[in-house]
Amino acid sequence: MESRGPMATSRRLLLLLLLLLHHTHQGWALRPVLPTQRAQDPPAVHLSNGPGQEPAAVMTFDLTKITKTSSSFEVRTWDPEGVIFYGDTNPKDDWFMLGLRDGRPEIQLHNYWAQLTVGAGPRLDDGRWHQVEVKMDGDSVLLKVDGEEVLRLRQVSGPLTSKRHPIMRIALGGLFFPASNLRLPLVPALDGCLRRDSWLDKQAEISASAPTSLRSCDVESNPGIFLPPGTHAEFNLQDIPQPHAEPWAFSLDLGLKQAVGSGHLLSLGTPENPSWLSLHLQDQKVVLSSGSGPGMDLPLVLGLPLQLKLSMSRVVLSQGPKMEVLALPPLGLASLLNLWAKPQGRLFLGALPGEDSSTSFCLHGLWAQGQRLDVDRALNRSHEIWTHSCPQSPGNGTDASH
Repeated sequence: MESRGPMATSRRLLLLLLLLLHHTHQGWALRPVLPTQRAQDPPAVHLSNGPGQEPAAVMTFDLTKITKTSSSFEVRTWDPEGVIFYGDTNPKDDWFMLGLRDGRPEIQLHNYWAQLTVGAGPRLDDGRWHQVEVKMDGDSVLLKVDGEEVLRLRQVSGPLTSKRHPIMRIALGGLFFPASNLRLPLVPALDGCLRRDSWLDKQAEISASAPTSLRSCDVESNPGIFLPPGTHAEFNLQDIPQPHAEPWAFSLDLGLKQAVGSGHLLSLGTPENPSWLSLHLQDQKVVLSSGSGPGMDLPLVLGLPLQLKLSMSRVVLSQGPKMEVLALPPLGLASLLNLWAKPQGRLFLGALPGEDSSTSFCLHGLWAQGQRLDVDRALNRSHEIWTHSCPQSPGNGTDASH
C-alpha cells in the first residue's frame, strides 16, 4: 500500500522544490505575473486614437487641492514606440511625457527647473501587463516598473501646489501639441492597453473625458499588423527603401499569418491609378495582375512569406517553392519606372480607395528591399488598423470597437 504519511508528503514537496530550482537554473525567469482583469475593474483603455497625436482620454486637476502626487497603472503592448501619457500646466513651458522608445520607458520633461530626455528600465513591449508608477517626491521624479525603482531624477521640479497655472491636464496616449514639439520627437500613437489606473488625487479631479479609442482591449493579441475589412495604409514610394539601380530591381515581402475574405492585399500605383500592379485575395488564392491584363495566381499558404520581385522585364511572385512570372510589356516598363520618378507614386497596403473589400488579414511584417516598414510612419492610414498586434483568432478583430 502507498504511504500517505507526513514523511511521504515532505518528500513530494522536496521533489517539487528541487524541480523548480533545476528549471530556474536552466534559465526560467521568476518574474511577477500580474493577475487578469478583475470583474470589478473598469474596462481597460486602448491608448491609440488613430495615426495622429489625439489623446484617447483627457483629465484635468486642480493643483491647489492636490494631496497625492503619484500616479500608477498597468500597461500592455507589443508596440516599441509611442506616448503612454502626457501632462502639462502650460504646453509651452511646463510639460511632462512618459512614453516608449525601442520598447523602453522614456521621460521627457520641460519646465522652469529642468529640460531633459531620459530613457531607463526594462523593455515593456512584450505583450505582458506591467505595473508602472510615476511619483513626485519633493524636487524629484521617481519611475517604478513592476515594483522596482528604475529612475530617479533629482532637482527637476518644484511643488505641484506652487505652479503658476493651477490646472493640470493629463492626456492618455496622446499630446496637446504636435509630436515635433517634443524634445526628441517620436511616433505618438501607441498600440497598447492601460488598466487599473489611478491619477494623482481623485478629490482634485475637475473633469475626465470618456475614452474615444476605436479598439477594445478584451481581445487577446499577438505581435503583427492587422488590417480589418476595408482598411488601408498608404506609403509614398520616395519615402521607403529605393530600388537597386544596376540592374534595376525592387522587392516586397509580406509575412501573412491570417487572411480571409476577398479584396486587395497590396498594390503599386498612384492615387489616380492605384492598381498598376496588384496582389489581391480571391477564393483563397493570391492573384497577381497588372492593370486590366490577365492575372497569375498562387494558392494561399499561411505562414510562408509572399515575395514580389520586380525587374526591368518581369514580376515574379513566389511563396516557398512555388512561383509565377508575369512578363511586362515595353509600355509597362516605362510606367513602372515613372512610379518612382513622380512624387505621387504609392505603395498601397489593404483596400484601394473606394473599394468594397471584405478582406481582413494579419502580417508578421511588411518589408521593402529587405527593410521592415512601420505602418505608424505611413503617409496615411485607416484609424482602425492594429499597427503592432493581431487578434489571436481572425474573427475577433473584425468587431474591435467598445
